[in-house]
Amino acid sequence: MSSARSSHRLTHAHLVWAVGAFAYLCAVSARASFGVASVEASVRFGVDGAMLSLFGVVQLGTYAAAQIPAGLLLDRLGPRRMLVLGAVIMAAGQVLLAVSTDLPAALVARLLTGVGDAATLISVVRLIATWFPTRQVPVFTQLTTMIGQFGQAVAAVPFLALLLGVGWAAAWASLAFLLLLSVLLVIAFVRDSPPDEPGTSPAPVARAGQVLKDVFTSRPAWSGFFLHWMTLMTVNSFLFMWGVPYMTALGISATEVGALLTINVVIMVALGPLIGVFTGHFPHHRALLGWIAGAILTLTWSLTLLVPAQLSAWQLLPLITAMAIGSATCSVGFDLARTGVPHRAIGTATGMVNIGGFSASLLAVLLIGIVLDLRTGEGAAGLTDYRVAMASQLVLMIAAGIGLWATTRDRLSPPAPPR
Repeated sequence: MSSARSSHRLTHAHLVWAVGAFAYLCAVSARASFGVASVEASVRFGVDGAMLSLFGVVQLGTYAAAQIPAGLLLDRLGPRRMLVLGAVIMAAGQVLLAVSTDLPAALVARLLTGVGDAATLISVVRLIATWFPTRQVPVFTQLTTMIGQFGQAVAAVPFLALLLGVGWAAAWASLAFLLLLSVLLVIAFVRDSPPDEPGTSPAPVARAGQVLKDVFTSRPAWSGFFLHWMTLMTVNSFLFMWGVPYMTALGISATEVGALLTINVVIMVALGPLIGVFTGHFPHHRALLGWIAGAILTLTWSLTLLVPAQLSAWQLLPLITAMAIGSATCSVGFDLARTGVPHRAIGTATGMVNIGGFSASLLAVLLIGIVLDLRTGEGAAGLTDYRVAMASQLVLMIAAGIGLWATTRDRLSPPAPPR
């Protein structure tokens, strides 16, 4: 390949990736938006803690359940079509939520959000694996998740401002518009593979049964599953559902909440590329990164919840930082799975890893809601109630640690060189 041709392909690859990353940012905005709107939602739909947690359970449960079907469709249809399909479904969910006045319609709206969201990140990861050299894949995967997390900032600042200033319908309609904009960009600029290498797309398409066997018999894929679980579970339960109510119980204002969530994204953005570079250069230490992030999360959560005094917004910064570390590290799970399965199964393997973090997040969201209701009955939850409920996540962190140890115990050290 000539120098000019190589340079053109690299430029095209960066454009494809940038559009895919923007599509993921839009998806995260739709995904995280209900977390900052949970207080308003409880008033609009007249629901208590357990029913409010049902929104998170429906969205996260649908997202997790749709990962394998979405991965199989991705390996068959290609990432461009899946990005368009996912964004259109999510946009429909935002429009429905904008006009919903009853609980069933609102739950259907979040179900649609979960279904569409399931197709997005795995499609972008597949694009990266196809368009970029192997050693650059971890870096661009980290950059994608890093950029995508700005969607949390979109939810925490402009979306929340619209929600409080203009109203429910306008805020959700703005997210639908953002998602449809991503559809237009994907149609215009994204292609499944480099035009000079059409063979990079899987042809012929592997049978679904073979792809599933490739994925579910792969120990690296299972390692990615448990690493994703360990590093993302408490982050999602906080950001998607219970973080804002918990901080409200601490007496933290809406402005301070927005600032903390934005700081979370900024720290994650700073760490993401560093973790990507480390992953690319030291692939045998990927599981170790998961252990470090999991330990930091567990220790920081424990210290935060054990402090008896009322915490200020800035005293939550260690916890916010720990969750940023978890967010930045969870993508290492995708790289573990990517290198442990054939190319034909990358989409499905990425979906399997996503199931780890998001199915555990679903359980955490539901568990916290149940504990709150058991402690408060019909009354309002206080700060002590939130501390006990948040602490219940520890059992799920222990389960993730056992799973990661079981799938990596003979691979924590670099393999011996061949004789």
